Amino acid sequence: MIHLERLGPAHGPQLLAGQDHALAAEIVGRRWTPELLDAFLERAARWRADGPCREYAAVSTDAAAAPVLRGGGGITLLGPGLARGEAALTYWVLRAHRRRGTGGQIAAALVERARAEPRIDRLVLRIAPGNTASWAVARSLGARETAHRERHPADASRQVTRWVLDLRPAGR
Repeated sequence: MIHLERLGPAHGPQLLAGQDHALAAEIVGRRWTPELLDAFLERAARWRADGPCREYAAVSTDAAAAPVLRGGGGITLLGPGLARGEAALTYWVLRAHRRRGTGGQIAAALVERARAEPRIDRLVLRIAPGNTASWAVARSLGARETAHRERHPADASRQVTRWVLDLRPAGR
């Protein structure tokens, strides 16, 4: 089991140790350096819990061992290509925890947080072509792929496909 907690500086060492090329390409387009990651984590720790940008760490809840960072994700209410009532959903899994259902657990926990937020009617997922693991997670959530292509958030030279997950019935 995992639980979500606010992402912050305490997660830095495990994130640095667990990143790989695939994760780096999806998140920021290159591997985190300790300095860049520290700066980002310091900013993320100051974001309001109900603010427009929320980043979470997904940590194991096994009481028999020290907490382990497995991945994380975010819910962002403001940004390019987002309309009123939409939020971007992101999720990521550290190398050692892939292919174990961790991505689905993280994404499901984030969706539940988004459902509890009355300002969010729809989640937008931007998934890179070829990221079949992320496609599977999106489908398991009930998200649907659109034909809309847009630039990758971390790398303007790449494209992503927009997926959407409606959280509220139409005309609520």
